[in-house]
Amino acid sequence: MNFHPSRITLALAAAGACLVTPLAVNAADKATDAQRTAVVAPSDRSTSSDRANAKTVDVEKDRLQTELKTGEVKAFYPKALNERGFTVTSINADKADGVEYEVVKGNKSYEVHVEFDNAGKARKVDVTPNIWRTEATKTALSGKTVPMATRVEKGNEAFSDRARMKTWSSEKEKLEKTLALGQDKAYYDQQLKKLGYQVTSVNDADKDYVEYEVVKGGDSFEVQIDFENSKSRKVDVSTNVWQSEATERAMSTSKR
Repeated sequence: MNFHPSRITLALAAAGACLVTPLAVNAADKATDAQRTAVVAPSDRSTSSDRANAKTVDVEKDRLQTELKTGEVKAFYPKALNERGFTVTSINADKADGVEYEVVKGNKSYEVHVEFDNAGKARKVDVTPNIWRTEATKTALSGKTVPMATRVEKGNEAFSDRARMKTWSSEKEKLEKTLALGQDKAYYDQQLKKLGYQVTSVNDADKDYVEYEVVKGGDSFEVQIDFENSKSRKVDVSTNVWQSEATERAMSTSKR
């Protein structure tokens, strides 16, 4: 009896599928939601990793802060931002002594805070990475066009980084002190869960370094751990500026 090569190939493929599929299904059944950790695809890791992006952002942030010179009236700043390719996606505060903008350019977002003197001229300009973002800012970061914000919308004040930073800094310090040095990777997975944090993304993971995005309530942190001989030698807890989609979903859900 003669067998056509293509028929043999199809038969082997079908047999392989029958053997592999049940194993995959069984493995999936054993993993509970609590045990699953979102992992960013390799091509996305540099996009979501704060450590990988920090240098570029620091350069752009410092340049923007220099170009947004002091001594100008309020109307100067939206125009200057627009001329530099930034969209003002949200105004979180607008008072006689200060204004706070969320701005987006490409995949980067900053919070611009301008303080004014009694004559209405800017005496101080601060540009910082934008951590707590309005829906308009998130939409712009996804690549969609949004109208330029012209006034404070109801609820925007809740997204002010400056207003939330004190509480956030206190939680950051507490988390950093709780994550002890000299531990293996499994310890940090367990400890974060014990402290009520959800690991929403793993942006990098090898034998010498692991980087988590974690969420608790409406706050998110990036936990960066350096290892030596499988034991941690350094733990950093920092702002989570480049948030994965899973992190944004978790933060949005926790606010409801």
